[in-house]
This record gives sequence, C-alpha cells and structure tokens, in this order.
Amino acid sequence: MKNYFLITLSVLLASCQLNELGEAGKTVRELNTNLYHITIMDDAGFERYLEQGGASSTDEMGDYISDYLSGGPWGKLKCAPKMSGFACSALAAKNALGEAVTGRNYDWDPCKALIIRCVPDHGYASISTANLDFLGFGDAYDPMNGIINQYKATAAVYVPMDGINEKGLVVADLMAGDDESTNQTDASKPNITTTSAIRLLLNHAADVDEALQLLETYNMHSDIGRAHHLFVSDAKGRSVCVEWVNNKMIVTESRVLNNHYLCEEKKGIGSGELTWKHEATLLKAYSEHNGIMSAEEMADAMFAAAALPSECDYGGTQWTIVYNQQQGSATYYWHRDRAKSYTFFAGSDVEVIKNK
Repeated sequence: MKNYFLITLSVLLASCQLNELGEAGKTVRELNTNLYHITIMDDAGFERYLEQGGASSTDEMGDYISDYLSGGPWGKLKCAPKMSGFACSALAAKNALGEAVTGRNYDWDPCKALIIRCVPDHGYASISTANLDFLGFGDAYDPMNGIINQYKATAAVYVPMDGINEKGLVVADLMAGDDESTNQTDASKPNITTTSAIRLLLNHAADVDEALQLLETYNMHSDIGRAHHLFVSDAKGRSVCVEWVNNKMIVTESRVLNNHYLCEEKKGIGSGELTWKHEATLLKAYSEHNGIMSAEEMADAMFAAAALPSECDYGGTQWTIVYNQQQGSATYYWHRDRAKSYTFFAGSDVEVIKNK
C-alpha cells in the first residue's frame, strides 16, 4: 500500500548549505536499513505556513513546501494517493509510578522512515516519525545520498504520522476504516491537512484539552482522500479518539484505537478482521495488567498486536513505539525486531540504542 505525494522536481543546490535547513540536512543519519534520523533546529517554515492560512489539500501544502524549502526551483507537488490494507494500533495506560505510557504500531507497506527531532523557535520540541515515501521523491530516494537529498528530507517535518512533544502530548494518525473524506469549509478558519495537523499539535498543544481546542480552530481536510482518526493522549493520562463524520469533529474518550470508528454515528465501521483482532489483543493486555503497564509490558502488548506480512496484503507493522509521557521519550522498534530499540527524548538530544 503506497501513498505518494508525487513531486516533479528540478532542484537547485542554491544556498541550502548556508541556511538552517541546510544545516539540518547535514544531521541525517541511518539508524537501520531504511530508518533514518534528523535534527531540525527550527520549524522548516511551518509557523509561516500556518500564518498564511495553511492548506486545504496536499497539493496546496506541497506548493508551499516546494516554494519555501528552495525558493522556487522545486516543481509543483501533485497528489496521486494509492491505498490498500492497514491495521494500525494504539493503547494508553500508566506505569507503576503513575506515569502515562502510550504504545503505537504503524502498519503499512515496506517504506523508508525518518525520525525527526524538531526544536522550533516558537513551540514545543518533539520527536516524530514520517513515512518518507509520502514525500514522493521516488523509490530510489535515499536521504543519505548527497546534500540535496539530505536537504529535501527536511520536508518531512510537515507529514508526521505520530509523535510526542516535550510536554508529553502524543498524537498518532490511524485510518478510520472507510473512504469518507473530510473537507470543512468555514470561511472564518484557516485550513489544515491530517498530517500537518499532527505537526500543529506537537508544536503548540501541551495536553489533550489544548489539542482539541486547536483542532476546532481549523478546517480539517483529509490526506489521501480517506477517513482518518487521531489518537491523542497526554502526560495527565487522558486519551481520546478524534474523528470526523459529515465534516463534524467528534471526540470519544478511549484507551485504545485501531482501524474502526468509535463514535456513535459510525461505531464499528472498520477496515477488516485484523482491526478487531488487534483491539481485542490490546484490551486483554490492558485488563490483565489492570491498566498498570511498564514500558516492557506495553511493548509486549504492541508486539502481540503487530501485523505480520503473512496475515495481510501489505508489509505489516513497520515501526512500534512506546512513549513515556513524563519523560517525553519515544522508544522505537523497527520492523518487529524486539532485540534492538532506539530511544529519543523530545526535550534533549540524548538518545539510547539498546541491543538485547
């Protein structure tokens, strides 16, 4: 299952080595096969993007990114989304110390992923994850291959799939289970797309309440022409599912989210058998631990709910994350490999790589 923001590029090197994004590009490094990390000590023009009204489509957002990142030599971004199966999962709990912990599986086709440490001048520092295939640079794109490709990687700041900020707010995008597209049209509000909304929340919301208030001030527009719902949890232990039905935002309190609707208007509509299997697995783990789960127990639950390539028509779980929301940390497992983990902290440049 592939989801491309197809871009026709005529990229000039110009002066990218001399600006902050050029400096960010130099920080790209490979952690594992097709898994990369970058540090962006800025917001890659995201605040300006919001100030000029956001975008009502991925095409419009692509135009802005292309213009901002290279001053014009990028070609016009065109969106040609392609979709097949999916079975993402999320679960929120607390550990024995009372700290909020959230687990997240990202289930998709095999892809290249970029872990982004973003430290904006005006907003909260965060750790987030982008699927680099969404940027449409082509199957051969390698963010390590030359300064131009490193520089282009900074565009990923606009399309996070999930993340945590230094205040402990976690946001994750999951497919809701049908093809209803959201396109709100209140002329008094600026516009936002699904993935750029995640960046908005990571940069500017400290908890669930602030996140919901922010979302209400924007017109939401679905990426890739499909229904999305967001799992939002905070360091206080609150977690909600945010959905859009008939262009209305609906919030449901929940500890778990998969790929079927939770709101009463569409409750139970989903994407297939795996979504129910994974929800049952996560709820069982939560119940067995009475809602008190260590990081290892959360990882156990997420691995038990992982999608395997042998049981689906796509690549299965690409990455698993366990967040500690008091620490502002994100511990990654790549391609269902429990033996190696990568831990990053939103509020600092400390990282821990562990091999069991």
